Amino acid sequence: MKLTAAQTAALDKSVAPARMHTYLVAAGRDADRARELYLWDRELSVAFMADLATLEVALRNAMNARMVAMWGKRWFQDQAILLDDRSCRALADAWTRTAPDRSPDRIVAQCMFGFWRGLLDKGDHVGLGPRRVRCDYEEQLWRGVLDKAFPGGKAQAARDAERWNRAYALAVVSRVNDLRNRVAHHEPLINGFPLSGQGVRRTARQAHEDCMRLAGMLDRDLASLIDATSHVAALLANRPGNAQLA
Repeated sequence: MKLTAAQTAALDKSVAPARMHTYLVAAGRDADRARELYLWDRELSVAFMADLATLEVALRNAMNARMVAMWGKRWFQDQAILLDDRSCRALADAWTRTAPDRSPDRIVAQCMFGFWRGLLDKGDHVGLGPRRVRCDYEEQLWRGVLDKAFPGGKAQAARDAERWNRAYALAVVSRVNDLRNRVAHHEPLINGFPLSGQGVRRTARQAHEDCMRLAGMLDRDLASLIDATSHVAALLANRPGNAQLA
């Protein structure tokens, strides 16, 4: 896309030099190409967000359906389910946001991606000493409950030459969650992004693979839908300058 002089000036004014520096470096200090890369990166984020909008809702509904099947529509109020402090805080936030109409559907919809990701973790502690106890999500939530939210999980793990278990599901969902947070906060994808607490980075291409991986874990037809409608792969193949992301 060829920008007019006025459009170029508007873009330069709206983007801080420190932010544009990332694109200047990637463009070999070519200012025009840096602007192209910036706009391309924006399109890539939008394309990712479209896929994530489908994935996040699908993940939430799949996990909620299993919780409902086990404990009923108001499982989030069931005292028999021992949730750790982090999960309790996330539920409390959703509870606050839904007042005064606290229907199950509204509360579940207000639980953020990080909440569902957290239910796949091993579980931390809840309460204060001397009554502080450890929550075991492996035994209480995963086995026979949330593992069934991923009917394609075993096949997907096999394709990755990995063992299907809670740790595998958590790793995939966590990477997609990190991508979601990256694009939601308008952070660059041009050089990939760091994975939380791991000291490693994920490329945009790998992030797309993770989205497809999660879709396949949830429903192979969902994976087919996203594959058919996503614009991410086309954008990755058409990065300005024909220098594709690794």
